[in-house]
Amino acid sequence: MNFLYNFKFQLNKDKVISSVQSYCQTPPYEELDKMYDNLLPLLRECSKPVGIFKIDEKPKNLKLEILENCRYIVHCAVTIGQEPVNKVDSLFNEGKFFQAILLDTMASSYLFNISSQLFHKICEKSHYINLGLTRKIAPGDGEIELEYQQKIINKLNNNELYDIRIVNKGMLYPSKSMSYIYGADESLLFNQQKDHCCENCYNLLCSMREVSSSPEKSYMKNTDCA
Repeated sequence: MNFLYNFKFQLNKDKVISSVQSYCQTPPYEELDKMYDNLLPLLRECSKPVGIFKIDEKPKNLKLEILENCRYIVHCAVTIGQEPVNKVDSLFNEGKFFQAILLDTMASSYLFNISSQLFHKICEKSHYINLGLTRKIAPGDGEIELEYQQKIINKLNNNELYDIRIVNKGMLYPSKSMSYIYGADESLLFNQQKDHCCENCYNLLCSMREVSSSPEKSYMKNTDCA
């Protein structure tokens, strides 16, 4: 089992605000910009990021085309804890609708970011043992059923170090968590640059969906780091 706690705290402000603006009618950009700056320290303070991964032999009953030539599976999970969700709920209860929507989107963006950071650690580990990786495969995104999250969490189960569990017939708790897998094999290339390609993703409703022709350049622009 491999654990990672020391994540960089970074989000893409323009992408977050753009996502909120696509969700509903919002105040002007300048007002959202000020809200974002006020909420950023709160998100950093209340987030407890954890990343976990484990490399196992592929189960014989896991039959996906993308995994056909893979001998191994990398089981993964990331979370930023439940406190950001509690803060969002508090803002809703106080009638601060736009602050709540913005903080929720910021938390989701940070969760995706730590997933990408974990991917680079998985690459280092897999390359060291001569394994290449497939792209990320997430339960509920169209290739494997949402219920497969239970098998991933069972593989990674260690409640003494973190608390990610399944509730409500397949959903993750804390809700700002993700579980997913990669295929791994000696025959796969090592030159993977990113863990996820939105253009090939089945989840068309994802609020973090990025379909630009050069996502790496888009991501690095206007990034807030702390």
